[in-house]
Amino acid sequence: MLELKNIKKTYITGDEKVEALKGINLKFRESEFVSILGQSGCGKTTLLNIIGGLDRYTSGDLIINGKSTKKFKDRDWDAYRNYKIGFVFQSYNLITHQTVLSNVELALTIGGISKKERKKRAIKALEEVGLKDQINKKPNQLSGGQMQRVAIARALVNDPDIILADEPTRCVRHKNKHTSNGNT
Repeated sequence: MLELKNIKKTYITGDEKVEALKGINLKFRESEFVSILGQSGCGKTTLLNIIGGLDRYTSGDLIINGKSTKKFKDRDWDAYRNYKIGFVFQSYNLITHQTVLSNVELALTIGGISKKERKKRAIKALEEVGLKDQINKKPNQLSGGQMQRVAIARALVNDPDIILADEPTRCVRHKNKHTSNGNT
């Protein structure tokens, strides 16, 4: 289904070269649940962004369903992201002036799905994550956990082959200081 062959990612800033990924080799099976662990700054998010088609690798190859992505054009990456991938971002990336329903519907707009069908699917996804009664609220009217569930509903609404969740679990220390547990 998905394979990474010697994936390398180098960022160049001024005179400095930063090797974010140094030859990653992974093969994922269908219906497999994988957790990538590591300390902050080790390249977990970079890896997810490459798998999700949000960032390009410097060298190596990402194989999707037996097909190399080396010669993918922008339209190929767009189709991959729109129909095969569901993202749950660290910061949820919800649009604050939109309702919860509109935030979930947004994932369906690019696919040419009718407004009626978008609404139906978005409501179903929100119902599945326990937020059907929150559809008309704005993100700032929700708790952190509810915002995360909106992001999950948005990731699931297209019925993607792959769900990528960056920092899906978080822990809270006393005095409400928020820290990451290093999981992606």
